[in-house]
Amino acid sequence: MVYRKESILKRIEKLNEYSNDLRPHGRLSINEFMASKTERYAVERILFLIAECIIDILDHYLSAKHGVVSDGYEDIIDNALENKVIDAGMHSQLKGLGGFRNVLAHGYLKIDSAETHANMMKMLSVLEGVIKRFGEMV
Repeated sequence: MVYRKESILKRIEKLNEYSNDLRPHGRLSINEFMASKTERYAVERILFLIAECIIDILDHYLSAKHGVVSDGYEDIIDNALENKVIDAGMHSQLKGLGGFRNVLAHGYLKIDSAETHANMMKMLSVLEGVIKRFGEMV
């Protein structure tokens, strides 16, 4: 795969946009979040877009710069650590993102709203560092 810096830069731009879109929802208490179907749907969609973007950036970078082809979303995150694209701290922050992305994409049985709220709060706390790291990669 050919490395396309502009592709990563556009995805970083989208991550910034999604971060700004997610931030107001983070002010909601768990009870407020659970009480509003509209809020839950909005957050689920934004978290899905964030997960897709993060995974796409890592996958593109691994493939183009390291010749690494990953078997799945979690494998991408593990390969990013193994190839020193991310450090152990970021790896632990992103671990499980692929599985959660699948839950959001496929709606396995029922999406757990409390888990979605927890993932939103986690993403809000790590996204700035992820975006900064991705900017350093390009």
